[in-house]
Amino acid sequence: MDYKNLLAGLAAGLLCYAQAGLSLAWAGVPADAPKDVKHILGFYYGNGENILIRENGGRLELLYRFTNQDKAFGGSNIYPLAKEHFDSYTLNESGPLTSSESSVRFERDQDGYGIACRVGGHVYTRAFMGRGTGERGKLFRLPAHSAAEWAALREQARAAAMPAFLAEGEAVELVDASSIAGVLVDSRYGREDNCFGAPLYNSQKLYLGREAATALDKVQKHLAAFGYGLVLWDAYRPWSVSKLANLALPADKKGMLEDPEKKGSAHNTGNAVDVSLYDLATGEQLEMISEFDEPSFRQFASYAGGTSRQRYLRGLLRESMELYGFKGIEMEWWHFDYKPSTKWAHLNVNM
Repeated sequence: MDYKNLLAGLAAGLLCYAQAGLSLAWAGVPADAPKDVKHILGFYYGNGENILIRENGGRLELLYRFTNQDKAFGGSNIYPLAKEHFDSYTLNESGPLTSSESSVRFERDQDGYGIACRVGGHVYTRAFMGRGTGERGKLFRLPAHSAAEWAALREQARAAAMPAFLAEGEAVELVDASSIAGVLVDSRYGREDNCFGAPLYNSQKLYLGREAATALDKVQKHLAAFGYGLVLWDAYRPWSVSKLANLALPADKKGMLEDPEKKGSAHNTGNAVDVSLYDLATGEQLEMISEFDEPSFRQFASYAGGTSRQRYLRGLLRESMELYGFKGIEMEWWHFDYKPSTKWAHLNVNM
């Protein structure tokens, strides 16, 4: 058999497949993992070591991390776990010279969440991501401000002047995001159920640049073929709102957002969006690999944990967005910039 020609033909076929705008994701959506399995997935630590338990193709896997710098667990050793009975598994480590087998057992709390993982004679304690909230069904919250404090912060943000250099570049024409058919507008910062615990916008409407809106419409149509639609969590953000958010962040959390004075935010240009997916048939937002604005390993675009379905949906979202001019970032799987190489002007227009 001519393997060179075979491989060349396969590569050419995949290239045509990609150029046609088709996706390998057409192979099928992974089945969802059972709830009791999801409750033990996550990060465990002990003995100076870190492990991650994930679901992959209907079975559990243990990922062993070599360095704390590998936040996404992308370079981990992967060990499949063979199920013996409820919460009891076997890990088989085979190599060219040795082979060993270890028992793996999970302990749960009264709510059914895994709190410890015993591998052989070693015990690893669960560290819940999102400050013990994201993995237990609760949203991450920053320290609360009183109504009087919020009023003072809003006045301070309104009085601040956007640095002149941020206004340099191409300014977009802002359009109402609700004009994009099929996109579900869910303004997280227009309500109280966000990490700040208070609305940052004056309304729940969202806006973005006209060209980015046209591209988002194409993404929506592309996803519809899979039975999904886009959820728009955030889009254009006036510079004064970025200033307000920065003022509201506690000192040890300022790094969660760009410095509005030194850099501004891509959201200020009208060409950045925070998005997720929903089911077209039911209208329900899909369970993704993390919550929006959850400060944990799970927010990374290459995070290796979670379930097969969650990783598939995250990959489908990124693939679809990047097919039409958006570019994702590593820090937040939900954030995308439209044509990031273009110098866009930051705006401070309150809509």
